[in-house]
Amino acid sequence: METAQDELREILSAINARDAEKFSAHVDLKALMDIGYDEATDVLAKNCAKFHELYPKDLFFKFGSTILRLYNDKFRSVHLGLISKVIAAYFDGSFKDAKTFSATPIKFLAAELNNLLQAIRADFGEENILGDKATLAVKMVGDDSSYGKMIGALDFVLEFDRRGEGWRLCKIKNVEELVPPILDIAERYWPASWDLGIKL
Repeated sequence: METAQDELREILSAINARDAEKFSAHVDLKALMDIGYDEATDVLAKNCAKFHELYPKDLFFKFGSTILRLYNDKFRSVHLGLISKVIAAYFDGSFKDAKTFSATPIKFLAAELNNLLQAIRADFGEENILGDKATLAVKMVGDDSSYGKMIGALDFVLEFDRRGEGWRLCKIKNVEELVPPILDIAERYWPASWDLGIKL
């Protein structure tokens, strides 16, 4: 039987080859995005006051947790649609035509995703199997490029569902731990002016 590590190697191979069909066969992207979005919203709302202190110029945290939840609920489909379009532009290679953010925001972000993917490596840690679930610890480590240094090191715990003799990635288990460092990266990377430049 394949291990979760074997499954993740197949996923990484699909990402590197920009093979969307193979990627979809090994990743339940809808579940991954839906669960991750909702859990991340919970973490952002619970820590809204703290994040407002850390990032006072970010209006997202200015009005409190209730407004943050209402905003993310209202624009949930828009946010997830943006992520889906960026991923699609990465896999279909159209990011190679990216110009500036304002001219082609989806392609530009997909090109940035490509740069980030080239700047990190995945180090596998402990794997656990319990019935029809498997978890795998993975450390994403950046290289010496500007993109790699921005990422630094992030510790993921990935969850897989059994699929026949193998596994399918369906969830990030430690969203609560990942939100603060990823938010900090986003705050340093994403200019406020970009928020007005995306038309979906």
